[in-house]
Amino acid sequence: MIGQTPAPPYYAVIFSSQRREADSAYDQAAARMVELARQQPGFLGVESARGEDGFGITVSYWDSEAAIRAWKHHAEHSTTRERGRVDWYTYFHTRVSKVERAYSFGV
Repeated sequence: MIGQTPAPPYYAVIFSSQRREADSAYDQAAARMVELARQQPGFLGVESARGEDGFGITVSYWDSEAAIRAWKHHAEHSTTRERGRVDWYTYFHTRVSKVERAYSFGV
């Protein structure tokens, strides 16, 4: 589903990853991270997709870089991120960008 974001500027954290084998613990952890992110100050929304080959992209939206840093250092998020490195991902790449303009159609 397409996230509903405010008028720019705001920030996007783009998380691209390649999953290893399917694991129900991953699905539970991913759902928990979205639930927890929604509780964080400055969180604006999230969009996520994963292909059958295990490649996925999740984009989370935030109102400030400070909010992004706070999320990065959140204890439960840090623990889950480390578990991802060890158990769930072949690789991942995180990019942080400032959204200066946004366009939509049909939303």
